Amino acid sequence: MTLNYVLYGEERALLQKTLSLLIKENSGNDMMNTATYDLMNQSLGMVLDDAQTIPFFGERKVVIAAHADFLSGGGELPDGIEALEQYLKSPMESTVLIFTGEFPKLDSRKKIVKLVQKTCKVLTFSKLDDLGKANYIKEQLAKRNIHMDKAAFQELLKRLPADVGEIMQAMDKLELLSKDIQKADVAALVTRPLDDNVFDLVNAVVKKDIRQSFHLWQDLSALNKDAIYLIAMLASQFRFLYQVKSLQMQGCSEREITQQLGAHPFRVKKSLESVQNLRAEEIMATLASLADLDQQIKGGRIDKDMGFELFLLRTQGD
Repeated sequence: MTLNYVLYGEERALLQKTLSLLIKENSGNDMMNTATYDLMNQSLGMVLDDAQTIPFFGERKVVIAAHADFLSGGGELPDGIEALEQYLKSPMESTVLIFTGEFPKLDSRKKIVKLVQKTCKVLTFSKLDDLGKANYIKEQLAKRNIHMDKAAFQELLKRLPADVGEIMQAMDKLELLSKDIQKADVAALVTRPLDDNVFDLVNAVVKKDIRQSFHLWQDLSALNKDAIYLIAMLASQFRFLYQVKSLQMQGCSEREITQQLGAHPFRVKKSLESVQNLRAEEIMATLASLADLDQQIKGGRIDKDMGFELFLLRTQGD
């Protein structure tokens, strides 16, 4: 039986769900036999002291050490690391010790991480990519016995972000409505993500449609998304377009591009349409303009709204 666990990753909802299951399995949600410590303001010594005491009125206790960032590349080793090494080599049989952290990777160069990988069950909860999101939505639909046609599914896919928590909330609403969901139901119940509007803005910039660009800018501004946020989002979208264009120029097919980028086929298809009449140099020039504008705004050399509007005007005039 595994006595020690490490749960880490940026997909918080799944991590917390797994943690809850481990607590239930090992202590039956008995608060007397479940203790949580935050390593941001509590010592590793406190965790180990608790881990080495016997449980109250039960066979097993759970000790959780949250924010175990010392296992990642950016975290410093805390005091008491040698005591942890000794504990992991000879843990209490009545204690389930669980370290958690919302960092993307373990730092396998560290001695303690190498020991953790040998003595603990390590579970990773990475953020969903586009393909992972589609598969997770399909799993949830099947689990809840919800049926929808291709058009409704594509609409749902467009509207949901790659976030397990938000996907689950949307599924709860759809399940309450019906077991047979139409495209109109999705449009009525699932809010269109801001990223969708940003993608439309990218298309307007690419097509040099100044009227549509300013219309979308005004809509996004009304939703309290300021210019700095939009610059970052546009830069992310244009970097993706550059990757698609580069792979296309290397002779990669649409399917190969999808596989290499780990993106959803629909996003790749639309991006290929966007870059059809664009040169790679033009995409890089737009990225350079966005980077320069970001520096000017942060340096106080230009008002963010005025700067963004000037950027839109310049791109339309190129």
